[in-house]
Amino acid sequence: PLPPADPAEVRAWAELGGLRWERELRAELEARGREWLAQRGQPALRVLHAAAESAEREARGQSGAVAVPAAGDPLAALDRPAVARDLLHAVAAQLLDPSGGWGRLRAALLALEAEPLRRHADADVLAAHLRAAEREPLAPAARAELVRALRETRPTGPAEDERPLLREAAAEVRRQLEALMQRAPAPRLDPGSALPPGAILYAVTPRAARAAPPDPEEDTLTVHLAGGRAARWRGLHLSWERVGASWQLRVEGPGGQEVALLHPARPAAERVQTLALGPLLPEEAALRLSLSGDYLRLEWLRPPGPGLADLAAQARLVAALLRPEEGYAGLRLARAVAGLLREAAVDVAALGPSAAARYAAAPPAALLTVARKGAAALHARAARLGPQEWDALLEEAGTGLGLSDHAARRLRTALLAARTGVPCTALPVAGGEATLPGDGTFTRLRLPRDPHLVLRAAGTELEVRPALGGLSVQPSRGQEGVLSDLLVLSLPQAQVLLVRALEDIGGAVLSEAE
Repeated sequence: PLPPADPAEVRAWAELGGLRWERELRAELEARGREWLAQRGQPALRVLHAAAESAEREARGQSGAVAVPAAGDPLAALDRPAVARDLLHAVAAQLLDPSGGWGRLRAALLALEAEPLRRHADADVLAAHLRAAEREPLAPAARAELVRALRETRPTGPAEDERPLLREAAAEVRRQLEALMQRAPAPRLDPGSALPPGAILYAVTPRAARAAPPDPEEDTLTVHLAGGRAARWRGLHLSWERVGASWQLRVEGPGGQEVALLHPARPAAERVQTLALGPLLPEEAALRLSLSGDYLRLEWLRPPGPGLADLAAQARLVAALLRPEEGYAGLRLARAVAGLLREAAVDVAALGPSAAARYAAAPPAALLTVARKGAAALHARAARLGPQEWDALLEEAGTGLGLSDHAARRLRTALLAARTGVPCTALPVAGGEATLPGDGTFTRLRLPRDPHLVLRAAGTELEVRPALGGLSVQPSRGQEGVLSDLLVLSLPQAQVLLVRALEDIGGAVLSEAE
């Protein structure tokens, strides 16, 4: 039989696996949450909200279940991505609670499947007040006004005809959470458990130790820090040393170095951090560092899509297409050019002034999607054309639509500016606040661990906080947007361009004259 693995090594391996599972669980919940947020009336989020609140009350020893909020309830505000994200992270905390959080939440969902329309706690009081109002010696109009005012003072619940919808929503949410929890790892490994062979660099357990340098193509590396002092991995030189009760990790690459402090005694959430590699490498990448005792797991992270520079180029083109004060002339012109490249005539009926009205009435997220598709096609086609061919197409399309040459000049400028990129070095966000310059150049900012910050741009404050699918961006005046990887906000006299990749965001401000 194999000799038993080192107990401390087994505990660290189990905890590192648990930390990874927590991240995967939150990511899976957010992915499902985006689907639930898109549902009309958000029935799944509403039953989950009620179940989570009821489970929390039970955990505190309080009786009474929480009722499902009505669709569009302004107090619950479950149609807001930031609020929905907070709910799902609270649910994740319950699922990870070793004292039976998942059991309480599951029981609350089962109760909602059985009866999704519980009476509100104030329903009896409201009914008594309404009966009393009907007996008041008032004129009919005054009595009706009193009844209306009383109803507005109490939250209303879902309509009776929503019962089947909410019952099915509760069942579906429960089934999806059950499927997630089936993948949960054991909370701890038996001290005699075997570790995977070759899993840990400088391991104490001989069978678990790597016999060769780390594979440069692997995305994960686990290191016993006390067993060595340095390693090379994925083109980086890693070195570490003790600093008191902590560890200092130095990461060196062709473009420079980054340093991270690792604190084994801190809570689990503070033992996971992301180190952006910035100018160290020619590619967009970052390292996620997870620590358990003297064991460090490094995970190589790449943007799921284009890097920050490519996104910034795309954002400049999108901004040129999304000019509502110009009747979306850029977007109409781009679509006309696309038609000409397909050897189709300019469709004046589809791209004339009526198109501007349709774009203005479209939801912002849908309009951004259309503009992004148009910008991508425009950029790809412009790269294959010479300047004279491109100018001739713009002139033909603009003439066909009866547009001035101002929109064409703006598109030419955007295509040139799209090649300028963004800085490689990110600036830290000091005190949770940053200012974007108004000269049209991109600024690169490093997101703090808790990305809740205020951006000042074009005389407006933008509150940025985590949300489902990205970051919520709320202007002090105007409609909330969600920054997944690219967002263009139209403000009075200016546009704000925001892009995001890994731990960095880029921002630029374009005035109306640009």
